[in-house]
Parts: sequence; C-alpha cells; structure tokens
Amino acid sequence: MKKTILIIFIFCISLHVSAQLISNTDSLETNNLNVFYDCQSCDITFIKQNLNYVEFVRDQRFSDVHILINSQVNGSGGERIMLQFIGQNKFSKLTDTLNFSTNPNMTDDDKRRLELRYIELGLIRFFIEKGLEDKIELSIKKSDQIKIVEEDPWNSWVYKFSANGWFNGQETYRNSNVDFSVNVKRVTEKNKFNFWSNINLNSEVYTFDDEEIENNQQSFNLYTNDIISINDHWSYGVFGKVLNSKYSNYELVTGLKGGIEYDFFKYSESANRQVTLSYTLGGLYNNYYDTTVFNKTEEVLFENSLLLASTFKQKWGNVTGSVDYESYLNDLSLYQVRFYLNLNIRLFKGLSWRVNGRYIIQHNQINLQKAGASLEEVLLQQQQLKSGYNYQFRTGLSYSFGSIYNSVVNPRFDF
Repeated sequence: MKKTILIIFIFCISLHVSAQLISNTDSLETNNLNVFYDCQSCDITFIKQNLNYVEFVRDQRFSDVHILINSQVNGSGGERIMLQFIGQNKFSKLTDTLNFSTNPNMTDDDKRRLELRYIELGLIRFFIEKGLEDKIELSIKKSDQIKIVEEDPWNSWVYKFSANGWFNGQETYRNSNVDFSVNVKRVTEKNKFNFWSNINLNSEVYTFDDEEIENNQQSFNLYTNDIISINDHWSYGVFGKVLNSKYSNYELVTGLKGGIEYDFFKYSESANRQVTLSYTLGGLYNNYYDTTVFNKTEEVLFENSLLLASTFKQKWGNVTGSVDYESYLNDLSLYQVRFYLNLNIRLFKGLSWRVNGRYIIQHNQINLQKAGASLEEVLLQQQQLKSGYNYQFRTGLSYSFGSIYNSVVNPRFDF
C-alpha cells in the first residue's frame, strides 16, 4: 500500500513539474519562424535538414504556421499533394494552399525536393509578416521561349504490370509465393476507368518425421469499374468482377452491378473532408468446387449494398470511418455488416489518441463446403470456416512533454 501511494505521489509531482516546464515555454518568443510540420508519410529528416532557417516545434499551439499535408492518388499513378499553411496565434489571419502533382516516374528524392520547393514558397508570406524579410532571397527565371503544351499521346491511359516473389524457409519448413498483376486505368474529371487483375500462387511444405506435408493455394481476381461524374455531388458507375479461390470454394465467380453515389461535400474538397452515401445493385453467378451447405454446386444470386463512409483530415488529426450493409435479395437473412474506424486525434498539448479497427457481422457464407474441413485443412488454412463475426482492433494513447523545439537532426545509428 505504501509503495502504491509513493508511486502515485511521484507521478503527480512529475506531472506538475512537466506542466510548469510547458507553461514556461508558452510565452517564449524566438527570432525564427516557428513551424509545426504535419505529414504522416513525408521525409521529415530531409525537410528539417534543408529548412534549417526555421524552428520546428513539437506542439502546434506554439507554432507561427501549421503546415498540413494531404495527398490523393492521381490518374497517372502518382500523387496530388495539397499543402495547407495555417497561421497560428499572431498569424491566425494568414492561410494559404498550394497544390502540386507527382508522377510514377519520379524518384523519392525528386518528390521530396519538389515538396521542399513548395513549402519554401508557402512560407514567404509568414516570413514577411514576422519581419524576417532579410532572410528571403528571390530568383525568378526569365525565359524567352514560349512554352508549348504537348498533347498526351496516351490520352490519360496508364498501364502497369508487376511480378513479385518471396521465398523463405528453414530445415523443416519452406514457403514460396509468386504474384502477377496487371492494372489499366484512365482518370479524367468526368470519367474514371480501372481494370485490375491478379494471380497468386502460394506453396508451403512442412517436414515432420521425414514426411512432407504440402499446402498449395492459388487464386485469381479480376475487377473492373467505370465511374461517371454527374456534378459536384453525384456520380454513378458500373462494376464487374471475375474470381477464383480454392480456399473459399469458388471455382468461378462472375458479377456485374451498377451503383450511384452522393457526396455531402463537393468532390473537390475530398483531400480534407468527404462524406459519401452509395448504393449498388447487381447479379452474381457462382460455380463451386464442392457442394455447399445449401446443397448448391452453382447458382445465380442478386445482391445489393449500402455504404456510408466519411473521412476528415484537419489540423486536429484525421478520422476515417464507414458502415457497409450487404445482402442477397434471394434471401434477405443472408447479409453482412462491416464497421471500420481509423482515428488519430491530438487531444491537447502532446496527448494523442489512436484507434484503428474493423468489425464484421457475417451471415452470408453461402460458399462453405457441406462436407466440412478436416483437422489438417483447418491447421493449414486450406478451407474457409464458418464464423458469425470477425474483428481487429487497436488503440493507444501517447503523451510527450519537454522542449517544444525539435529542429536538430542526428541520424547516427538510425539503421
């Protein structure tokens, strides 16, 4: 009991001291521009090393400018990057947004240097407002040549082929996995077409008492969709699929359905916020390897689905969530409901909360084999089993305190 009281006492003293340290830094002014850099997938080390004339701070509340970076995949397979410069404290009236695009032929170094250039451009107004004009040097290139816009010989079509393989093993086990895929797409403001196909071959061999047990799995997937823009809020599309999976007892599945979607915000705002409601309706033809629990070897089904999804990416964090209901019209008792949530919120002063999870209620496993699975098939995961639900959930809190400045980069022993 005494030890518990002592631990609680020490913890309270630590919180009091840290709070005093943080409060003392609240009024600290510097002669540099204080920047809070908010990007989940950027090269922060490179940015800090090349923006060494600003002061990077750990807490957005102590910054002069909050740089929020969001990205979306563009039609070429690169990214459309949005940089938002949000003024803080004395600079709260200053805001700016810059956009640029990358392409799949650019290296990581090309991308980070382009990002650095746009960050420098976006910070100019804040340097001037803080009275640091002497730190700014301008160099504007003059060209006598008229830039000619070249026509796109590919007419926005992008093709991608890939082949991957990985192999591992030990004395009593070896595994090989080979994967081939093809992706063809064309993305414009009015139309988005996508075709994707994949073949996966997986082989596992276990050795026990000089006996080899093999587990061979293969699957084929083909998905295609053609989506048409109606206006700033509405769009419709056609979706098709062909697949094969021994694990799921599908020798052949073919499906075709149509759908319509409404975005409560304009699609042009999707980098920061999006709330969509979509409905799809269509038919399926299933051909099974083995007789199912419903005594079917093949069947035609009609299905529909309703999806509510949202995403918000703001300076306080980001939230993505969705609820999806799917059922067979032949029998409405055969349905599935999926819940998904990904949340990362800065609550206050260095305290962040993270949640990521999904929960699926499934009562539509029409593909299960009637004969059931043997112990060997269960252990080797050769056959899908009946389950009324499945889930995955992760959450956590993180709290940090101390110096609000973190501009120094020290890469020693990082690998």
